Amino acid sequence: MQVSFIIILILAIFVAIFAIQNGAPVDVDLFFATFRTPLAVVIMTCIIIGAVIVLILGTTRQFKKRSESKEIKNKLKTLENDKVLADNNVKTMEAEINSLKDGNNSLTEKVSQLEEKNKVQSETIARLNNELNSIKSKQVSVESAIKAEGTGAAEHNEKSEAQSE
Repeated sequence: MQVSFIIILILAIFVAIFAIQNGAPVDVDLFFATFRTPLAVVIMTCIIIGAVIVLILGTTRQFKKRSESKEIKNKLKTLENDKVLADNNVKTMEAEINSLKDGNNSLTEKVSQLEEKNKVQSETIARLNNELNSIKSKQVSVESAIKAEGTGAAEHNEKSEAQSE
Protein backbone atom coordinates (compact mmCIF):
# COMPACT_ATOMS: atom_id res chain seq x y z
CA MET A 1 0.00 0.00 0.00
CA GLN A 2 2.75 2.46 0.92
CA VAL A 3 4.86 1.52 -2.13
CA SER A 4 1.98 2.28 -4.51
CA PHE A 5 1.36 5.60 -2.74
CA ILE A 6 5.03 6.57 -3.17
CA ILE A 7 4.96 5.64 -6.87
CA ILE A 8 1.78 7.68 -7.44
CA LEU A 9 3.33 10.64 -5.58
CA ILE A 10 6.48 10.51 -7.75
CA LEU A 11 4.35 10.37 -10.94
CA ALA A 12 2.27 13.31 -9.72
CA ILE A 13 5.45 15.34 -9.14
CA PHE A 14 6.68 14.58 -12.67
CA VAL A 15 3.28 15.56 -14.12
CA ALA A 16 3.31 18.82 -12.13
CA ILE A 17 6.84 19.66 -13.32
CA PHE A 18 5.80 18.84 -16.90
CA ALA A 19 2.70 21.05 -16.60
CA ILE A 20 4.68 23.99 -15.17
CA GLN A 21 7.25 23.75 -17.94
CA ASN A 22 4.52 23.60 -20.61
CA GLY A 23 2.35 26.54 -19.52
CA ALA A 24 1.90 28.04 -23.00
CA PRO A 25 -1.68 28.41 -24.23
CA VAL A 26 -2.88 25.86 -26.80
CA ASP A 27 -5.98 25.52 -28.98
CA VAL A 28 -8.22 22.62 -27.96
CA ASP A 29 -10.89 21.41 -30.40
CA LEU A 30 -13.74 19.68 -28.58
CA PHE A 31 -16.45 18.46 -30.95
CA PHE A 32 -17.78 21.68 -32.49
CA ALA A 33 -16.06 24.18 -30.20
CA THR A 34 -12.50 25.50 -30.01
CA PHE A 35 -10.93 26.70 -26.76
CA ARG A 36 -7.63 28.38 -26.04
CA THR A 37 -6.27 27.23 -22.65
CA PRO A 38 -2.86 26.66 -21.09
CA LEU A 39 -1.29 23.28 -21.75
CA ALA A 40 -1.05 22.60 -17.98
CA VAL A 41 -4.85 22.83 -17.65
CA VAL A 42 -5.32 20.43 -20.57
CA ILE A 43 -2.84 17.95 -19.04
CA MET A 44 -4.40 18.21 -15.56
CA THR A 45 -7.91 17.80 -17.00
CA CYS A 46 -6.84 14.69 -18.91
CA ILE A 47 -5.19 13.27 -15.79
CA ILE A 48 -8.30 13.95 -13.67
CA ILE A 49 -10.57 12.37 -16.30
CA GLY A 50 -8.26 9.33 -16.45
CA ALA A 51 -8.21 9.07 -12.66
CA VAL A 52 -12.04 9.21 -12.53
CA ILE A 53 -12.29 6.46 -15.19
CA VAL A 54 -9.80 4.28 -13.29
CA LEU A 55 -11.71 4.97 -10.05
CA ILE A 56 -15.04 3.95 -11.64
CA LEU A 57 -13.58 0.80 -13.16
CA GLY A 58 -11.79 -0.07 -9.90
CA THR A 59 -14.91 0.37 -7.76
CA THR A 60 -17.05 -1.74 -10.12
CA ARG A 61 -14.40 -4.45 -10.03
CA GLN A 62 -14.26 -4.15 -6.25
CA PHE A 63 -18.07 -4.49 -5.99
CA LYS A 64 -17.95 -7.57 -8.21
CA LYS A 65 -15.26 -9.10 -6.02
CA ARG A 66 -17.25 -8.30 -2.88
CA SER A 67 -20.37 -9.95 -4.31
CA GLU A 68 -18.30 -12.96 -5.39
CA SER A 69 -16.78 -13.06 -1.91
CA LYS A 70 -20.26 -13.01 -0.33
CA GLU A 71 -21.39 -15.81 -2.66
CA ILE A 72 -18.32 -17.85 -1.79
CA LYS A 73 -18.87 -17.25 1.94
CA ASN A 74 -22.52 -18.34 1.59
CA LYS A 75 -21.44 -21.45 -0.30
CA LEU A 76 -18.82 -22.10 2.36
CA LYS A 77 -21.42 -21.81 5.13
CA THR A 78 -23.73 -24.14 3.21
CA LEU A 79 -20.92 -26.63 2.69
CA GLU A 80 -19.91 -26.40 6.35
CA ASN A 81 -23.52 -27.09 7.37
CA ASP A 82 -23.62 -30.00 4.93
CA LYS A 83 -20.34 -31.26 6.38
CA VAL A 84 -21.74 -31.06 9.91
CA LEU A 85 -24.84 -32.97 8.80
CA ALA A 86 -22.70 -35.53 6.99
CA ASP A 87 -20.49 -35.93 10.07
CA ASN A 88 -23.58 -36.44 12.23
CA ASN A 89 -24.90 -38.99 9.73
CA VAL A 90 -21.55 -40.77 9.74
CA LYS A 91 -21.51 -40.87 13.55
CA THR A 92 -25.08 -42.14 13.60
CA MET A 93 -24.26 -44.80 11.04
CA GLU A 94 -21.12 -45.83 12.92
CA ALA A 95 -23.15 -46.14 16.11
CA GLU A 96 -25.74 -48.18 14.22
CA ILE A 97 -23.00 -50.37 12.73
CA ASN A 98 -21.55 -50.97 16.19
CA SER A 99 -25.01 -51.75 17.51
CA LEU A 100 -25.62 -54.16 14.65
CA LYS A 101 -22.21 -55.77 15.23
CA ASP A 102 -23.05 -56.21 18.92
CA GLY A 103 -26.43 -57.65 17.97
CA ASN A 104 -24.74 -59.92 15.43
CA ASN A 105 -22.25 -61.11 18.04
CA SER A 106 -25.07 -61.73 20.50
CA LEU A 107 -27.02 -63.66 17.89
CA THR A 108 -23.91 -65.63 16.93
CA GLU A 109 -23.43 -66.60 20.57
CA LYS A 110 -27.10 -67.61 20.85
CA VAL A 111 -26.83 -69.67 17.66
CA SER A 112 -23.74 -71.44 18.95
CA GLN A 113 -25.52 -72.09 22.28
CA LEU A 114 -28.56 -73.45 20.44
CA GLU A 115 -26.32 -75.62 18.25
CA GLU A 116 -24.65 -76.95 21.40
CA LYS A 117 -28.07 -77.68 22.98
CA ASN A 118 -29.21 -79.28 19.72
CA LYS A 119 -26.08 -81.46 19.70
CA VAL A 120 -26.68 -82.48 23.34
CA GLN A 121 -30.34 -83.23 22.59
CA SER A 122 -29.38 -85.22 19.48
CA GLU A 123 -26.96 -87.26 21.56
CA THR A 124 -29.64 -87.76 24.23
CA ILE A 125 -32.18 -88.82 21.58
CA ALA A 126 -29.67 -91.24 20.05
CA ARG A 127 -28.91 -92.71 23.50
CA LEU A 128 -32.63 -93.01 24.30
CA ASN A 129 -33.26 -94.66 20.90
CA ASN A 130 -30.50 -97.17 21.66
CA GLU A 131 -32.02 -97.87 25.07
CA LEU A 132 -35.49 -98.16 23.51
CA ASN A 133 -34.19 -100.57 20.88
CA SER A 134 -32.46 -102.67 23.54
CA ILE A 135 -35.66 -102.66 25.65
CA LYS A 136 -37.71 -103.65 22.59
CA SER A 137 -35.30 -106.49 21.78
CA LYS A 138 -35.50 -107.66 25.42
CA GLN A 139 -39.28 -107.42 25.27
CA VAL A 140 -39.36 -109.42 22.05
CA SER A 141 -37.09 -112.06 23.56
CA VAL A 142 -39.21 -112.16 26.73
CA GLU A 143 -42.42 -112.43 24.69
CA SER A 144 -40.96 -115.20 22.57
CA ALA A 145 -39.81 -116.98 25.75
CA ILE A 146 -43.30 -116.57 27.20
CA LYS A 147 -44.84 -117.93 24.03
CA ALA A 148 -42.40 -120.79 24.04
CA GLU A 149 -43.27 -121.56 27.67
CA GLY A 150 -46.96 -121.19 26.90
CA THR A 151 -46.69 -123.60 24.00
CA GLY A 152 -44.65 -126.02 26.10
CA ALA A 153 -47.17 -125.76 28.97
CA ALA A 154 -50.06 -126.34 26.63
CA GLU A 155 -48.34 -129.42 25.24
CA HIS A 156 -47.61 -130.55 28.78
CA ASN A 157 -51.28 -130.05 29.71
CA GLU A 158 -52.38 -132.02 26.66
CA LYS A 159 -49.97 -134.81 27.51
CA SER A 160 -51.22 -134.83 31.09
CA GLU A 161 -54.81 -134.95 29.96
CA ALA A 162 -54.08 -137.72 27.55
CA GLN A 163 -52.42 -139.77 30.25
CA SER A 164 -55.20 -139.29 32.69
CA GLU A 165 -57.73 -140.59 30.32
